[in-house]
Amino acid sequence: MLKRLATLCLTVLLFLSGIAWSKDAQVIAKVGPYSLTKADFEKELEKNSRLKALLAMRPELKQVLVKRWVEVTLLALAGEDEGLLKDPEVKAQIEEQTRMILAQNYYERKVLKNLKVSERELQEYYLKHKKDYRVPERVKARHILIRVPEKAGPEAQKAALKKAEDLRQKILAGADFSEIARKYSEDPGTKDKGGDLGFFARGQMIPEFEEAVFKLKVGEISPPIKTRFGYHLVQVEAKVPAQEQPYEKVKDQVRQDLLEAKKTERIKALMTKLSKKYPVEIYTENLP
Repeated sequence: MLKRLATLCLTVLLFLSGIAWSKDAQVIAKVGPYSLTKADFEKELEKNSRLKALLAMRPELKQVLVKRWVEVTLLALAGEDEGLLKDPEVKAQIEEQTRMILAQNYYERKVLKNLKVSERELQEYYLKHKKDYRVPERVKARHILIRVPEKAGPEAQKAALKKAEDLRQKILAGADFSEIARKYSEDPGTKDKGGDLGFFARGQMIPEFEEAVFKLKVGEISPPIKTRFGYHLVQVEAKVPAQEQPYEKVKDQVRQDLLEAKKTERIKALMTKLSKKYPVEIYTENLP
């Protein structure tokens, strides 16, 4: 209960921090010279979709927000009267917040404003980056792991390798791979599933393991593969080649990627321009 209340209070404070104390019509509340208007309230709700959804389910919380606005404003007025605006620490915090607000608004106007992409641009971007939208090659495999302790000596290494080789011979002689895995594998995550690793693409397993696995043919039993975990025997059960996805299927992702690329391009150009206008000096040697 306390955790939920704390979360609500934080949401309220974040909401209230954005409200400009206005003198518009349809006043909801007044504290001294400051007014909270209906327009202020609605404007901030449009910026906070989560809070808007919460209030739609629990409209009585609107009164809680107003009450918190009154409390925050009372505290702010008292702080003003006590001269806190002249306090160096408070001034520094206000300057920091002002800087962030200026930066955010400038960013929205110069970078995000009118950031659009046409259908032609989307199709051209897709064709240029077609390989990025491919479903990568995948394999379905099982494995048997014979563990080798991290600091094992040559004898332990040799014994583990021999055990793996002996198990491979049993499988090649007709033993069922999954049954051997259930009986002998030392991988607790797959042992009870007959060593089943499911489907995976490149980059999901450790390099030396997947390099060997992707070279195997369907049904082939690998020789022992050495990794930091020990020795693996692998059987590939299926292979799915890389597949290109049609434009319509990935169009939303293409739009997102192109907008991000345009945004990055605008930011880069803007930073270059501003860095020439305002001197920038960075002293990395003074970093803590």
